[in-house]
Amino acid sequence: MSAPKKYIDKRIANALIPKAQAKGMMGGLTSAVAKQTMGGLWVGGNAWLTAEELSFEPNALNRHYHLNPEDLTASVRLVDVNDVTWRKGLVTSIIDIEAADEKLSIRCYKSKPFADAIRQAVEAAKAAEARP
Repeated sequence: MSAPKKYIDKRIANALIPKAQAKGMMGGLTSAVAKQTMGGLWVGGNAWLTAEELSFEPNALNRHYHLNPEDLTASVRLVDVNDVTWRKGLVTSIIDIEAADEKLSIRCYKSKPFADAIRQAVEAAKAAEARP
């Protein structure tokens, strides 16, 4: 996946990826503990908000140090989003994007304005879909 030609906002971010598995001797243990305690591993990369979707793409370092790098990407169609919530994190705060059958959690700097931009894009996408 490459950068979209037109986007509303972009953040360097981490996404919580349930299928992520780190490589190396400690990878299996790290992945198991992280899955048990957090629901997956936090993977670094870029979050892109377009008029149609919110997507996450891992950076080169994370693609290199994880098994199955194709499992590290994530996207949610905005018309499928039911809720966007912001919550305080330790260093960076977290945005939870919930759709009918999936949840994408991302953390980034300046997350509150990004969460607001996501909410506005969701409203616009749903309004555009509702028009005849």
